[in-house]
Amino acid sequence: MKKFLVIAISLILIVMSVAGCSSSSAPESKSPGQEEASASGEKIILKLGDTQADDHPHGMSHYYFAERVAELTNGRVEVQVFNNSALGNHRDMIEGIKLGTVHVTKCMATDLSAYFPEIQLFGLPYMFSDRAHMFRVIDGEIGDYFANEVLAREDFIGIAWFDAGSRCVYNAKRPINSVEDMKGLLLRVPENPIYMSAMDAFGATGTPMPMGDIYTALQTGVIDGAENAPAVYSAMKHFEAAPYFSHTDHIMTPDIIIMKKSYLESLPEDIQEAILTAAKDYQEYERELWLKSENEYVEQLKKDGAKFNEVDKSGFLKASESVWADYVDVIGQDLIDKVQALK
Repeated sequence: MKKFLVIAISLILIVMSVAGCSSSSAPESKSPGQEEASASGEKIILKLGDTQADDHPHGMSHYYFAERVAELTNGRVEVQVFNNSALGNHRDMIEGIKLGTVHVTKCMATDLSAYFPEIQLFGLPYMFSDRAHMFRVIDGEIGDYFANEVLAREDFIGIAWFDAGSRCVYNAKRPINSVEDMKGLLLRVPENPIYMSAMDAFGATGTPMPMGDIYTALQTGVIDGAENAPAVYSAMKHFEAAPYFSHTDHIMTPDIIIMKKSYLESLPEDIQEAILTAAKDYQEYERELWLKSENEYVEQLKKDGAKFNEVDKSGFLKASESVWADYVDVIGQDLIDKVQALK
């Protein structure tokens, strides 16, 4: 009898223990916006990815954004920065935005052309007469149209526009003094048809390649050169293998910071407001840093052995006409005219 009572009491205790555990239900899975996490005080993590190096103006600006978001949210949101292609190339990170594995990324506006063909407006050679012209476009009605209306078609939103300078040709073979010197060069270009079209019009061949592969390709002679701004030329050490930098200034494509629109809108309203406020500061910080850094990069590159030269652009401008003609139906003449009217 005593043995029976011991067994019975033990069974009752086991049942009570299991019941107690099951009544403390496991935490529910969080919504994409992590509303529950915020309400409970749990930190919201935003992963921000870029292909550029930590000491590139964009890489440095990302850390500023992380600090600003933390400050404006009292530490409720942590932006984790992944530079140097740690989260993949631009295509990978754009896809990551869609999948929710990346929350913020920076890309060239034209990197989004697979979704929005008309955004190749920003890749037309010599579209902008200078930096001030570009800022009038991206900081006005046209910039808002792309960042908020066009991108929304695929559930993206642009939260800031970055200065990325002018793209210039650099190579291992010779200085480019005129468009005739482009003939026969194999140059890395972004993975976008309009850049290949531009190189073809200039007499060279453009080949797409991820940013992280360029240095080795230059060293081994797989490519003759590439085209980008001095900041990239310096930060990625391309000058070590391609010492001739020629100021072709053939394309001035702004970069854009994007998020998934539905994800941003699912966050608590005060968090959304903080992120967008931080993004405005982020944009201003980056542009000031870019302008300050540009001349410093050139002076240091000259000390490191890079050879800079000015270019007769008349042949480039003439050759660009065929690229504009090829893309006018894709982009729309009205949009091109609106940009040109802001010169």
